[in-house]
Amino acid sequence: MLKKLYASLLRNPLLSLLIYGVLLRLLVFIFYNAVTIYPDSQNYIDLGKLLLDFNLANYSGERTPGFPALIALAGGNLQLVILFQTCIGLSTIYLIFDFCKIKSNNIPLAFWTTFITTSFMHVLFYEFAILTETLTLFLLTLTFWFIEKYEILKPDAKITHYLILSFILGCLYFTRPMFIYIPIGLFLFIIAKNLRSKFRKTFLKSCVLLILPFICFYSWCSLNERNNGYFTSSWYLGINLSQTATSFFDKAPEEDKLIRDVYVKHRDYVATHEAKNAYPMSVWYAYDELLEKTQLAPPDLAHELGRISMNLFKTHPDLYLKQVAISWSYFWGRSSSLLWNIDQFESSFIRRALVGLWLYVQSYVLILINILFIIFSIKKGSHFFKSRCTFDSDLFLIAIVFSGSLAQALVVFGSNSRFCFPFLPLIVYFVLINLHTLKNTYAKRAPS
Repeated sequence: MLKKLYASLLRNPLLSLLIYGVLLRLLVFIFYNAVTIYPDSQNYIDLGKLLLDFNLANYSGERTPGFPALIALAGGNLQLVILFQTCIGLSTIYLIFDFCKIKSNNIPLAFWTTFITTSFMHVLFYEFAILTETLTLFLLTLTFWFIEKYEILKPDAKITHYLILSFILGCLYFTRPMFIYIPIGLFLFIIAKNLRSKFRKTFLKSCVLLILPFICFYSWCSLNERNNGYFTSSWYLGINLSQTATSFFDKAPEEDKLIRDVYVKHRDYVATHEAKNAYPMSVWYAYDELLEKTQLAPPDLAHELGRISMNLFKTHPDLYLKQVAISWSYFWGRSSSLLWNIDQFESSFIRRALVGLWLYVQSYVLILINILFIIFSIKKGSHFFKSRCTFDSDLFLIAIVFSGSLAQALVVFGSNSRFCFPFLPLIVYFVLINLHTLKNTYAKRAPS
């Protein structure tokens, strides 16, 4: 019976996956049907309104305009944003499946990669939240799909495809500024891959990949510099850096006594009286008092917090590296992966069932997949050095994921597992293709 069902699903796997995706989203609409608002959401909504008015003259620079542009496109109607995001989610299903099919030439593996990825609850519930995750997941998956579809890593890739990919990467930066490293990483990878053949031609063409991402980067940072005095994608960077310095912020010098003492007072209170996961957010507990005591504007306060934190990193590199290691390990965890408002479920039975499904099943499966990804990546890295440095698309995938895990760990402490979310389809694919390879290897070795 199950074999017949599976065979029927694989007759038209993409249609089966899309129907499955639609059914899951209909269930969420029926039983949840809420727009999830988080503290981050208001910044996106505010910028969306400014984009709708075509007026950024006084924007203070909290966020980049990628996701707010989607809000503006919906006319500021958050219900319509959710509808857009569900459509984006269904489009991502297509991209994941086609990416895996092209890459592996294995339809069952592409089916299972897409099915597993789509079945995770945080993939669904991010679509009902006013946060960047769904759009980021789509754009990052689109990037890898485009690279595979049009063979961008090969030296004879068309320059028009480079231009289109440059545009996608620009949109990705506008949505999640941390991903500015991806066009740089792709550029360097293509150069390294083609170092011994057609180097000059490949180098010149690859420069095209950098054009639009860096135009986006420079133009947005310049706008912020004009509006608030700081050339940065977001002045929140200073606050992020202070979160990374939370555990040793008390070591700031006397010249920064005012900010240090207020910060440490609230940090110690949070450590004693609040939940453990609130500790990285200590700066936000101190934020209002810091504004009041320093009389600084928010961008100026964030700049000061960033300056103090950078000095602490330099004077206490051991403590900084320890914190980076902790943040890196949290990247592969589950603590902040799922964001939802469970009170929006009218049925207590469904609420308890979904909480149990996430806490006791899916979150552990997620961690297991991440651990297997790390193990298989080490294996791939070892093979890379033993095989005279073969640059293939799997190596590029690993390099991008691990670069992202390190980049976020260097500047962020708190909600680290959210940064892993956009890489989920890539991680699931890489784990399944390696398990498939292992299975075939052992099958060949088994006595007949």
